[in-house]
Amino acid sequence: MTTALLPLAYGYLRDDLLRDRDRNSSEARLRDTARSLGYELGAVFCEPPPQNATLPPAFVDLVQECRRAEAHAVITLRGHMSDMSVSRMVLLAVLEVRAGAAVHEVDL
Repeated sequence: MTTALLPLAYGYLRDDLLRDRDRNSSEARLRDTARSLGYELGAVFCEPPPQNATLPPAFVDLVQECRRAEAHAVITLRGHMSDMSVSRMVLLAVLEVRAGAAVHEVDL
């Protein structure tokens, strides 16, 4: 019997929006959401507290990894791509244009 591999998705979380005890439950929520959407969750990219960079560093790594692995889905908690040095719309556009990835935002 052959088991089909699920397409790959990556996670994205901001450290400044999580408390230490929230990290495990947040990652579990992303993993459960990925499965329910038909994806296998790979790495979860965690953004350190906001910096004054044009694009946040972990976000840049996320885009590069999506391109490398041809992953077309990013799963994050609602609000984790907002209120940063760059607007949410710019971040979504960068993921779509540079990596062909769609973002799925979920509630914790």
